[in-house]
Amino acid sequence: MNQPYDKTLRELFQEVPINLIKLFTNKKVKKLLDNSFPQVSEQQADLLVELEDGEIFHLEIQSVNDYYMPKRMLFYYLLIEKLYKKFPKQMVLYVGIDKNYIKNSLNTDTLSFSYEVVDIRDIECKNLMDSESLEDNIISILCNIRNPDDFFDKIRKRLLNLNNKQREDYLRKLIILARLRPEIYERFKKESPMPIILDKKYDPLYKEGYEEAYQEAYQEAYQEAKVKDAILMIDKYKLSIEEVSKDLEIPKELIIKNLKKLTK
Repeated sequence: MNQPYDKTLRELFQEVPINLIKLFTNKKVKKLLDNSFPQVSEQQADLLVELEDGEIFHLEIQSVNDYYMPKRMLFYYLLIEKLYKKFPKQMVLYVGIDKNYIKNSLNTDTLSFSYEVVDIRDIECKNLMDSESLEDNIISILCNIRNPDDFFDKIRKRLLNLNNKQREDYLRKLIILARLRPEIYERFKKESPMPIILDKKYDPLYKEGYEEAYQEAYQEAYQEAKVKDAILMIDKYKLSIEEVSKDLEIPKELIIKNLKKLTK
């Protein structure tokens, strides 16, 4: 992976998305394995786990189509066997915007090698949203969301059970991954269907020269969106004015002023 979303995806896979792996393997994860290969400079698999029956499962996440993917997977296949003395079950999980064209095999006159390729949009998001794993929940934004209202409602409920630090981290990752699903990202911006603030500091794309694309979204609507989300968090989720003021960095006076407008 080498796209702006890679850091977030790698962070998510530092903890095992339990339901996602079980969905692919029909087995429980026994433990997370070291995914680096000391003998090969800067080579690191996206996810490497040992399953309950001792089998090794290797997963690579791709946000773009990569012509060289079969060779990369063969390379990892041999590295993993060398390190763990077992040949792994392998899969490429495609999470990109474009149609998936990643090949699942490499064939020559003397070699036949294959692995699975899955487009995450073929997965029902409910399978991951129902998981107790936060990683599963966040990744679900990339799946097949048939009912956006139900999806956002489940996210709201999950947010209420998180502390401030977890909530901020959860939202940051959701916002970044939502860029891979433009229709969901647009809903975040236009409807503010959940207590999310589209703060540019959360999105690495802003740092990579996309400032112009953010001007309209942030300069004119940013403060208004913060107030709107503050009212939502207080009125619907019963959070205190003090807590919301601190989390969203909004003066308490401004929140109180807008709350009074609702009672008129």
